[in-house]
Amino acid sequence: MSNRELADSVRARATIPAGPLVVALSGGADSAVLAWAATAVSDTVRAVFVDHRLDASERLGAAAHRIADELGISLDIVAAPTDRSVPSFEEAARTARYAALMTTVKPDELILTGHTADDQAETVLGHFLRGAGAAGLAGIPARRGQIVRPLLSIARSETRALADLLGLPYADDPENASREPRRNRLRHELIPRLEETYNPQLRRALGRTAGVMAADEALLGEAAERVPILADDEAVSVPAPALAVLPEAIAGRVARRALRRARGPHGGSFEEVSALLDVALGRRTGVELTGGLRVEREGPMVVLRLADPPPADAIELVVPGRVEFDRWRLQFALTDTGPGPRRIGARTLHLDAGLTGESILIRPGRDDDRIEIGTGTKPVREAMAEAGVARRFRPRWPVVVAGGRLAAIPGVRAADWARTSAETARYLVARIDNGRSAEGT
Repeated sequence: MSNRELADSVRARATIPAGPLVVALSGGADSAVLAWAATAVSDTVRAVFVDHRLDASERLGAAAHRIADELGISLDIVAAPTDRSVPSFEEAARTARYAALMTTVKPDELILTGHTADDQAETVLGHFLRGAGAAGLAGIPARRGQIVRPLLSIARSETRALADLLGLPYADDPENASREPRRNRLRHELIPRLEETYNPQLRRALGRTAGVMAADEALLGEAAERVPILADDEAVSVPAPALAVLPEAIAGRVARRALRRARGPHGGSFEEVSALLDVALGRRTGVELTGGLRVEREGPMVVLRLADPPPADAIELVVPGRVEFDRWRLQFALTDTGPGPRRIGARTLHLDAGLTGESILIRPGRDDDRIEIGTGTKPVREAMAEAGVARRFRPRWPVVVAGGRLAAIPGVRAADWARTSAETARYLVARIDNGRSAEGT
């Protein structure tokens, strides 16, 4: 193949999308060729170099600068320090890299990465050796969200030859020559041996496997996308009945969607997906996954959450008034009118204002709190559970104290001593609403 033919072939097979583009420019040959191909398609191209603060980072960053200058595009440097001593260093670096890239991208931009057909083959073979299913054997997706990988049909040997032909001033990352990372051993040892002994076209065959599995994965993934996943800044929730009745192939993909939403771009291991489904099916009450992610059942939902925030500080209030307490909005109104129709979507209690007085204290419920009921008392936590307050909210749920006595659990019940009666002349209306709405995906 002539030099011109090589350039034309790479440009034709590189699936560069239209629109504003951000090239993840590592300083190596693959991303250098990617940047070159991107500038031929779009007038709006910029580059980002992610600095992991490793030994070779300075040299690779300088190469990225030279490539950007050669192609006439701007370059931003984003720091993502990665400690080499952490377990699964490669995984930690990859997670940090994508997180750093996502902080730089605008809503209308796409991030391009320089993964090649060789990267795809290494990924598929590595996943096969770990016992992955269709999702793993589908390899590196050509696109996920704002991240696009246009070079998956182009061999690394082609990008390197073209970078040399174009005179792009790239640099080799010494990490790629090390035999320590598992992926590098696949690249330098196992794949060449398999090609020599069994199939000279192994990389191409693994790429075909990825394509077939990706098509299957897309169909199953489309079915999984129909299951709603709710998320706020504290937790991700999935309907347990859906996970219980769906075929396992689809339920597992819903679980991976939830894990990605809760913890980042990677959908969890086989063991973690199985554990989540066990919680949905009632085989386990809860489980803690890698990174402190807690999975447990809350009524009809499976909830994934990290560590709970600390309880809010107590607030003194002279009624009437309104306060923001933790994740809830609390409103206290005084009225001469007794209870009317319940406001839709709100949790409202009526207390005797003559008994509670004008000054109240709002604080989180405590483990030893009890609310007066009839001639006895009941643990506040138990009353919350009976009213359907989710377990994770009970240590933070507000209670109302008046005159040193627990008067009410907003949205749950009033203490009998503070309840209204036929003799009530003035009413304290306590309403609680969720101050944060969940986002559905």
